[in-house]
Amino acid sequence: MQLLIARKGAVELMDAPDPVPAENEVLIETAYSAVSPGTELAALASQPSDVVGMVRKGFRSWEKVKKSLERRGWKDTLAKVEASVEKPIPLGYSLAGRVTRVGSAVEDFRPGDWVAASGPGAGHGHMAAVPRLFCARLPKPDMAKDACVAALACVGIHAMRRADLSAGAKVAVFGLGAIGQFTVQALRASGHRVLAFDPVESRRTDAARAGAEDIDPTSYDFEKASYATAHGGGLDAVFLCVKSDSDEVMRHAATLCRKRGRIVIVGEFPIHLPREAGYEKELEIRISAAYGEGRYDPAYERLDQDYPVEHGRGTVRRNMELFVRWLGEGRIVPSLMRPQVIPFGDAPSAYSTLNQSPTVLTLFKYSASAPSPTRMVEPQRSHADAGAVGIAVVGGGRFASESHLPNLLKARDKFHLRAVVGRTPARAAVVASRFNAAYATCDLHKAIADPETSALLIATPHARHAEQVIAALNAGKHVYVEKPLCISLAELARIEKAHHDARSPYGGRPALFVGFNRRHAPLSQKLAAWRARESKPVDVRYLFRCTPMPSGEWYDDPSQGGRFVGEVCHAVDWILWFTASPLESRAVIPGLHGEADVFLRFADSSRAHLRFQPAWKNEGAKERVEIQQQATRWVAEDFLELHAFQNDSHTTQDRWKSKGHREALDAFAAMITSRDATGDDPQGFLASSRLTLELAEALRT
Repeated sequence: MQLLIARKGAVELMDAPDPVPAENEVLIETAYSAVSPGTELAALASQPSDVVGMVRKGFRSWEKVKKSLERRGWKDTLAKVEASVEKPIPLGYSLAGRVTRVGSAVEDFRPGDWVAASGPGAGHGHMAAVPRLFCARLPKPDMAKDACVAALACVGIHAMRRADLSAGAKVAVFGLGAIGQFTVQALRASGHRVLAFDPVESRRTDAARAGAEDIDPTSYDFEKASYATAHGGGLDAVFLCVKSDSDEVMRHAATLCRKRGRIVIVGEFPIHLPREAGYEKELEIRISAAYGEGRYDPAYERLDQDYPVEHGRGTVRRNMELFVRWLGEGRIVPSLMRPQVIPFGDAPSAYSTLNQSPTVLTLFKYSASAPSPTRMVEPQRSHADAGAVGIAVVGGGRFASESHLPNLLKARDKFHLRAVVGRTPARAAVVASRFNAAYATCDLHKAIADPETSALLIATPHARHAEQVIAALNAGKHVYVEKPLCISLAELARIEKAHHDARSPYGGRPALFVGFNRRHAPLSQKLAAWRARESKPVDVRYLFRCTPMPSGEWYDDPSQGGRFVGEVCHAVDWILWFTASPLESRAVIPGLHGEADVFLRFADSSRAHLRFQPAWKNEGAKERVEIQQQATRWVAEDFLELHAFQNDSHTTQDRWKSKGHREALDAFAAMITSRDATGDDPQGFLASSRLTLELAEALRT
């Protein structure tokens, strides 16, 4: 299919694989989509068009550039910046079309339904996978052209709900672009009296056709507030749907409001209200974001958790259903704005005139049959050995793109990149092209069924690991899965059975490898060599600080297993690997603020104390390991710096640039070659995963 994207400050059509709906999503063949000029042009303007701009935006400080140069070197740092410049931003968030497929948990839609869709996934493209809570069924297919504006119209509906108006209220709308026009129509549909302000006469005319009173701001004296005085002391609410660098519009709104009136902010401008005006009238300021409650709420968007009906909240779904009803009743009429309809193939050229066009509403119309996805460029076979393992990378996110995929390119003698399997079409296409994969896809089963793919590297969010690992093992594929292996003991039991029963087409059992890279770090290998020479018991103290995560990051979502399972599993695995002795006892002590202490004792009398400490700011090493054996002490920081002490005297210091990610891939290749002939858990990955999950359960209970 084709997607409309912004990249390097320009708009283009991108060939991309068809999306695959998740369990709570519907797959839609698009008939029409609507342009939101303000949002989409802002996304376009925010993109840096060169490397210097991307450095400023992506790294945000030269200190981060310096750290990246120290860790990665200038080539990898430059490659990271250039990749960020090339990163596409899919445009659009409002469409209508026909459902072709539904996810396994979707019961309220079925193939053949016609729907309006908004929000995540509802961009300009031939196909879209959209969460069911962002869709509303259309009574008739011929409503699709008007219904494709659902998200834009629901911005106005949500703003109206935020104002909490009494019946027959007197209000004003400033700014009569697409959002302002739909705000006017929503207010009129609810029976309110609306004054419409905009310097462009044609826009005021469009609003007047919807029932608004045309007010020419050039002839209105805001300072004297003559209108407010003449109409019973002012307006109940003023809706500000403008984009401006000045806060003057706030002063105008305060002038027009009655005592205890409301100013509803929909647009983008400095929010500054003169104290005298706000204080005298006791004005309320309410901000209206997006097109309904639930937008930007991870529970609503990602976890399919709707708000209870009895709360009376105007969620995205309920606002969309109200829009469809008003559309059918003729209370909202997009055609009053005289929209221009452009064939989707001509979409890129439309953006150059959006700001100059007097038309406030632009729609894209899609052909009945979407073009077939363009196959990605085949890799140069000369760059890989004939005996290299064909591998598919599942998950093209930041970590895979910055670590695994560059390492796979450097290991062409061992691996040949067949496919990139991505959650979103644009991301999959870009990453596959950048790393010269044979093709991009959003369908995991396509990669698994590929006869030239012998192994999968799974780097997706943690909650997906178990199902993806099991699917790959059932097909006899070798698996490298990023930690954690899974997020529950029940999932671990299923993986163990799948691995025990799995058979590779090449004979033997397929390799199951977990990305516990710490044990493969050069620092760890030096300690392991010392441990092999000095076989006496050791005391290990391992401090693991969880650094703060940005708001909304999936990693911090409890449904992904939590930070202990997702990160501290590294420490548990490393301790078991390093001590190399059967575990005899354990103890877990939870703290009051999320911290935890884990005490382990081993058969050879070695002991380990693992301290898990949530961090509120970045301070010190994330991981610090101290190893004591009689008079010898080793101190490792972040597996990159190692200090040795003898009788408390500092003797040596070593530094490395690798934490073991490349070395872990080499170990995976060796494991594939060995055909896994050494038992059910040759590397101890299952044992360390089980212990991590048991410790996490103890902390919870």
